[in-house]
Amino acid sequence: MTQVGVPAARRGELADLRLSRNGWDYAVARQGRAFFVRRKPAGAPVSAYGDPRQLVLTTGSHHLQIFWEETGTGRTLVQFPFAYIVATGTWAPVIQTFLAPPEFKSLYDVGEWNGACMQCHTTAPLGRFVGGDRFDSQVAEFGISCEACHGEGAEHIARNRNPLRRFALHLGGQADPTIVNPARLDAYASTLTCGQCHSISAFVDVSDKIAWTQFGRKYRPGQEELPQKFVLQPNTADHAAQKQAILRNNPHYFSDRFWPDGMVRVTGREMNAVLASPCFKGGHFSCVSCHEMHAPTAGDAALPTWADGHQLVAPDDSNAACLQCHREIGAKLAAHTHHAAGSTGSSCYNCHMPHTAFGLLRAIRSHQVSSPSVQETLQQGRPNACNLCHLDKPLGWTAEKLAAWYGRPAPALSDDDRRIAAGVRWLLQGNAGVRALTSWSMGWQPAQQASGRDWLYPYLFTGLNDPYAVVRFIAWRSLRTLPGYGDFPFDDTQEGAHLDAAVHAGYGEWRQRVVAPATFPASTGLAPDGGFEEDIFRRLLHQRDQSPVFIVE
Repeated sequence: MTQVGVPAARRGELADLRLSRNGWDYAVARQGRAFFVRRKPAGAPVSAYGDPRQLVLTTGSHHLQIFWEETGTGRTLVQFPFAYIVATGTWAPVIQTFLAPPEFKSLYDVGEWNGACMQCHTTAPLGRFVGGDRFDSQVAEFGISCEACHGEGAEHIARNRNPLRRFALHLGGQADPTIVNPARLDAYASTLTCGQCHSISAFVDVSDKIAWTQFGRKYRPGQEELPQKFVLQPNTADHAAQKQAILRNNPHYFSDRFWPDGMVRVTGREMNAVLASPCFKGGHFSCVSCHEMHAPTAGDAALPTWADGHQLVAPDDSNAACLQCHREIGAKLAAHTHHAAGSTGSSCYNCHMPHTAFGLLRAIRSHQVSSPSVQETLQQGRPNACNLCHLDKPLGWTAEKLAAWYGRPAPALSDDDRRIAAGVRWLLQGNAGVRALTSWSMGWQPAQQASGRDWLYPYLFTGLNDPYAVVRFIAWRSLRTLPGYGDFPFDDTQEGAHLDAAVHAGYGEWRQRVVAPATFPASTGLAPDGGFEEDIFRRLLHQRDQSPVFIVE
């Protein structure tokens, strides 16, 4: 999570790094075990570089790594404006690693780390606000250590120095009251152990916010509620006054974090989704029903793979967690799913936890367990699980299957709903959030297997010219999963003529490869020569939802 910014802690090559952004040139140099950054106005001579400031902390390791600079004002930090993207080994402006409108040029101000970020990226943080944008922050440990989830350990360590006590607890099968084990808590308290950070929450009142910023959270693992905050569900009746105050301050607060029906659309905030799931409402389901926070073997060489695999209880069987309760479905899986057992179409996750949340430059599984619904797609604008796999099929096809298999009444559908592939419409008509999810799904192997790959090329080339840098990045990564384009060069941080040239060159080169008359599904709106059916393409593009989307995990 958070580490001291020394060479061993960083994934990107910082030494001699040169980057430019928003009228400034940045230069990073190494001195011993430390890194320092200087900046000057863009284009100014080298002599214009200002004093060096040390990069003192780094956050992230699996997907993104960002860095925090000293400010010269005590322990107050400011973010280095560039992030290292682990998967591609490239650097990008931090703002362009979030789903943010193009007009946004920066995200974090001085002190944002101290007042907000450190509260979930360290253990036992104390913001210790001084005044203005100054802080004198302290933490017990950088990163997330044992006590973040198990509570204070001093008494536990002291009392268990006695081996007789340990043996007595073990032989008696008793819980140790000196430490918290989330697996032994009731469902809500267990989930709250994770949800203290992994939730969208709000302060009960201003005094709680001031105390939280100054002295840290009062919550301790094992408690049944957050003492200073509440988990925010936009469509419930509780905390009406606080919700109204939030909307007065930021009218887009809910829409930037939730789908219209209240389902979470941003990653890292899974507790809100879990609480709304029917599994949780049964009283036994919690985060640890599916996730294991400790590696199977200490020092295991496979630790990175385990960590990147979301720490699942049964990583080799995606259905194991669900079938703990739904045993009757496991006995007749293919009859329930109408897909071959063992196929991705018979994965519980793919149908009931589809990739409808966003963060970390990719689509993320929803943690609100639900069932596929064309009606919800029409009403909420959220892609449904069936068409996130079968991107080449229209909504009408999905409605017919759900009616035949599960007896769900088909909703009223337009001509486009019946004729044009959902993936095409989402990519051309959808808002930036939907376009990001669709572009990612076009690079997802199960979706490529279900819907074919040949027709994806021109639409991913279209995504390379999206106004949102994140959508461009995702479209590029998905394009690189297709045959012949694994090393396709592209810089998603470019704009204007640079983008146009890259897109036209790539698309033109692909068109030359098409052996006409090629056979593309009629629903995809492609002509036999690989060109777009212009009337369909231009009409859908003209209908694009241009409303701004701002999703920050």
